[in-house]
Amino acid sequence: MFISALGSITGKENRLGLPKVKSACVILVDGLGAANIRYRAGHANFLASQLATDGTIMAGFPSTTVTSLVSFSTGLKAGQHAMVGYQVHDRKQGSNVNLLTGIGSPEDAIAWQSRKTVSEVAVENSIDCYFIGPAEYENSGFTNATMRGAKYVAAKTLDDRVAAAKKILNGKESALVYLYVPELDQRAHAYGSKSGQWVEKLEDLDLAVRQLTAGLPASVGVLLTADHGIVDVAHERQIYLDELTIDGLVSVGGDPRVQFLYLDDQHTDIASTEACIQSIQEFVGKRAYAVGREELIAQGWYGQVNDEARERMPDIFVIAHGESALYHREFAKPKSLQMIGQHGAISDDELFVPLLRFGAYKKP
Repeated sequence: MFISALGSITGKENRLGLPKVKSACVILVDGLGAANIRYRAGHANFLASQLATDGTIMAGFPSTTVTSLVSFSTGLKAGQHAMVGYQVHDRKQGSNVNLLTGIGSPEDAIAWQSRKTVSEVAVENSIDCYFIGPAEYENSGFTNATMRGAKYVAAKTLDDRVAAAKKILNGKESALVYLYVPELDQRAHAYGSKSGQWVEKLEDLDLAVRQLTAGLPASVGVLLTADHGIVDVAHERQIYLDELTIDGLVSVGGDPRVQFLYLDDQHTDIASTEACIQSIQEFVGKRAYAVGREELIAQGWYGQVNDEARERMPDIFVIAHGESALYHREFAKPKSLQMIGQHGAISDDELFVPLLRFGAYKKP
């Protein structure tokens, strides 16, 4: 989507077929599924009305911030950019790496995500690219992995970010703007997407988008989308994989809605892996789906897969069904068990996100 916004300025790689514009802004709301908007439509009349007109787009697998934002920032599926999940096990180092918060230096960022970013392509085409977000993300490893070449504009509140975007979009020069909204995802994890605390942020977003898109120059297009939706999981619906003996288990990564199970070398042959999958499937029943890496790749969930992506994937994926979440408490942080809003799996509520068009992008 970000690559299409750039393409609507340059005339290249415009995969969505967007109208030609001078400047473009993409608002990415972390954790705002189409179903989340519909469920609280009365608190977001502006967004809900536009959703009814414009519809949705499907996030990739897994439905998690790392994978989705890297796809957003490169225009590639996860099987090519190789940022395959939230937390992966580095087999060479023998340790887990949180790809959202655990990447260190700019050199590490390139090592983990070496593909050219849309922001770098913008700079090559003499288009100023801006990333507007909270100050704490300015020099993060993940920002260096996804928005290389962009000018960071630190803005604490959503109102501050909208004001910064309007100033850029009203300027004389062509610009590509990425406006990031993390607040709804944060509230969903802590309180759930059906909570009053989450609704408060939805109302703030509805007003902010209305204000941003009002009175823009005719040559400016604005899109709104998200990285994934949210499913609320009650604590009594948690599944604890540590209650099952999993032979050869080395580490567990992923998200609570899609657990990544890494096995030692003695248990990665076909027979051992299949026996492990069968044992897990019998344990979780209809609450989740256990699948091996090769089967999942063959089904095309990651698109075309390169060697780097394959190496980072787990031997077994355990994917939650319904309103459930999976934990292995020997590997999970205790705080993560307190989360209510969850994502990462393959339900419609997690995969389908809004694709809303405003300004010059608005449908006739």
